[in-house]
Amino acid sequence: SALGQTRFVCPTINGGKNFQAGAYSPMTNTMYYPLQNACVDVTAVENTPQQTYAIANQPRIAPGTDKLGTVEAIDVSTGRTVWKHEQRAGTMSLVGTGGGLVFGGDTAGKFRAFDQSNGKVLWEVTLGTPVTGYPITYAVAGKQYVAVSVGNSLVSTGLNRLTPEIKPSNSSNIFVFALD
Repeated sequence: SALGQTRFVCPTINGGKNFQAGAYSPMTNTMYYPLQNACVDVTAVENTPQQTYAIANQPRIAPGTDKLGTVEAIDVSTGRTVWKHEQRAGTMSLVGTGGGLVFGGDTAGKFRAFDQSNGKVLWEVTLGTPVTGYPITYAVAGKQYVAVSVGNSLVSTGLNRLTPEIKPSNSSNIFVFALD
């Protein structure tokens, strides 16, 4: 691009399918993906030590929506979307369980359990800080748990700039929940 020329690009470096872990369920033959509806206006600028890569970026939510985050369930056999959960906050990593649940969090600090078959939110808790860790499940003495870490990251901070009304805290913690 010529100096001063702007291009609209989707997704951004934090958009689309990024580092956030998806999950697969052999019970439903479905992949579950956390996706970001994030785009950017990129402008070519003069190359200076203060301007990284001689471009200026102005991120924004993709046209046609005000929802930044999506969890999309895709049938592996057909490639068709089975269900979709869209929300204002950016979505982070997911984990599936043999009990028919998908757990995942978001940049607003909410952590929830989805029904794998239809995407219904079955349980939700506000943890107060972006859920940036990779959720895991494990069992001890026959009791199953789900654990996840929270705290800011470059990605959660970047996504939250697109939703300025979302103001999570800056704390870092690990949360563990027992499953019934």
